[in-house]
Amino acid sequence: RHGPLPLHLRGGNDDAVAFQQQYWIPLESSPEVFNDFARRIGVSGGWAFTDVFGLDEELLAMVPQPCAAVVLLFPVNNVFARSEAARALTAAKASSSVSPQVFFMRQYIGNACGTVAAMHALVNNLDKLNVGSGVLKSMAPSKGADGSGAESVCDKPAPSDASQQGLRFASDAEVMKASESSAQLGGTPAPARGVDADYHYICFVEQGGNLYELDGTKPAPINHGPVKTDVLRDASRVIQREFLSKMPDGHFNVMALVADPDGSVAGSADG
Repeated sequence: RHGPLPLHLRGGNDDAVAFQQQYWIPLESSPEVFNDFARRIGVSGGWAFTDVFGLDEELLAMVPQPCAAVVLLFPVNNVFARSEAARALTAAKASSSVSPQVFFMRQYIGNACGTVAAMHALVNNLDKLNVGSGVLKSMAPSKGADGSGAESVCDKPAPSDASQQGLRFASDAEVMKASESSAQLGGTPAPARGVDADYHYICFVEQGGNLYELDGTKPAPINHGPVKTDVLRDASRVIQREFLSKMPDGHFNVMALVADPDGSVAGSADG
């Protein structure tokens, strides 16, 4: 079970202060848990989270395709937190390079980083998902005026609205209920409520042909440039360069959101 960077690295304005002392039960880094959360907020099948057992090509080749998002869990210590703070400043300075198609929100709730990562993965792929009733549907963009336009993340608010998106998320009782219900499926004990865990989740998605790193503790997405191979392999290269190389002895976990037309991926995770 893992959560956010320390409180002082969470962003926010005065409106967010009330939320910054709140903590949710963190999601365990498990496809079963993430798939349960996705179902609770409205994903009705067709896509599922699955484990990525390694970043070598032979292991990446085992991951079903297409892959729409990659979720990374990584350890946080003081040295790494300083490195991430420096990358946050870089992200803020480069925010003009972020496509308005990217859905991004800030994280203000303690230990909600797994839920934020799941939301980033799902909302940025609403055009691919089968979305039924639930809170995720309320976040889906409306169709065009003629009623024929396909739902598209392009209609979502621009990244400059990340603070308001974060506040909306933090105050949504339905999201909190779904997240904490799914967290009960985890197999390891959660930290005491109010205690920051020492691991953190982020997400990688593709929008407009570019690979974006989405971390709710940063002020903006990080644009890693055009996708050269596919989301899974491009994200894996960033993970190796920016994370594994800096903490070679750290414990990391990677999951992918992949197409699951027959339900076999989700069934395998649940089993």
